[in-house]
Amino acid sequence: MLIVQLIFINIAFIISFLLLLPSSPWLFAISSILLIFLAVMRYQYYHRQTHQILQTLLHGLRNLQDGDFSISLADNGANKSQSQSEVLALFNQVTDKLRLEKQSLYQRELLLDKVVNASDVVTVLVNHRDTIIFANRAAEYFFNQKSMLGMSWATLLDEKLPELIPHNDKDNAIIQLLLAGVNYGSNDAEVKDSAKTEQSWHLSRHQLKLHGSRHQLTLLKPITQAMHQQELQTWKKVIRVINHELNNSIAPISSMCHSGNILAERLNEPQLIRVFATISKRINKLAEFIQSYSQLARLSQPKKQPFDLIKTLKQLQELYHFTLSCQQTSLIFPGDESQIEQLLINLLKNAQQACQEKPCAVNVISQQGILTLTVRDYGTGMPVEVLPKAFLPYYSTKADGSGIGLSICREISDGHQGQITLNNHPEGGLQVEVHLPHIVT
Repeated sequence: MLIVQLIFINIAFIISFLLLLPSSPWLFAISSILLIFLAVMRYQYYHRQTHQILQTLLHGLRNLQDGDFSISLADNGANKSQSQSEVLALFNQVTDKLRLEKQSLYQRELLLDKVVNASDVVTVLVNHRDTIIFANRAAEYFFNQKSMLGMSWATLLDEKLPELIPHNDKDNAIIQLLLAGVNYGSNDAEVKDSAKTEQSWHLSRHQLKLHGSRHQLTLLKPITQAMHQQELQTWKKVIRVINHELNNSIAPISSMCHSGNILAERLNEPQLIRVFATISKRINKLAEFIQSYSQLARLSQPKKQPFDLIKTLKQLQELYHFTLSCQQTSLIFPGDESQIEQLLINLLKNAQQACQEKPCAVNVISQQGILTLTVRDYGTGMPVEVLPKAFLPYYSTKADGSGIGLSICREISDGHQGQITLNNHPEGGLQVEVHLPHIVT
């Protein structure tokens, strides 16, 4: 546009030169001055307009440099050339695209943050200076820290989890950690003094580069409950096979024993009668044994319905002597009432057998969405080396025990997405804690 204007000015100068010289030199001089002044004015106007466009683009680029993608350059199009308008329009299109990309990236980061924090996998990211730069909520709960950012990873392990230090050379492995049992709503001292249980975790480490520097991502996934479920399913299959084979053998033996007993009575043989009576007694004991183990194999998925847990406990007080401690007079719990009642009966039976001189104690606490049932007896407790085996089917410390009660308790607890722990009380006796989600809708 400026070039066209300058060409017209030059043409006007040439025409005035041809027409006014040499007849009117003064008129030529005046016209030349006017044409030069007009050319200078047009050049200054174009320069100011170009400078304004450059300043506008400079301010816009600085806003983009500061991360502000909401900038948009105005283009009235009145005094701007086509190329200048195209530059402004292209700038606005780029900022619009960057703004949409930033919003999409922010939404993805927000979604990823929610997913990572909602996961039960302990996630910790450490930079090349061994400083924690990211830790999800599961990690903060696992290490009992309100905030882990900026802490030294080695120092944190040394203070909070020295059991993990021997596994520093492992990148992908299943490890066993001796950790304190979950005690919801307890303070730090109670957590520190609580008995430790062996838990299974899947440890994985990943080396990666962020912003050109080396980082390490450590993941700890709890697999104790999954391994318990797999182990329990294996036991159930074994129990079904054993029950099937034993029942097929017991039925004809029992029939033959009954026939033999009738024949012995007819022959009046006291010795044979005693033999067949002993065989019948042992067959009945074996049938009871099979029946008790069949309970574990037949345990179904819980049918959850709200019921009053305190009312159920007070009904059990008529059968078992125990003291009940609970702040609420009524506590509605969404679960399978028959299964929870069976769990309580098994625990109360064990507590009563451990100490018959003094009634056991049952404590019920509901806080922060967690229901904690504690059954404590005043017996001699359980040896430390026996505690990890207590939930195994067939394993029992009693002479006449079947080793199935605590296994059923653990499956009922797992079926309600809970956790059951077993430890010796510091003041004597055995203490069983059952933690169950308590969210009433």
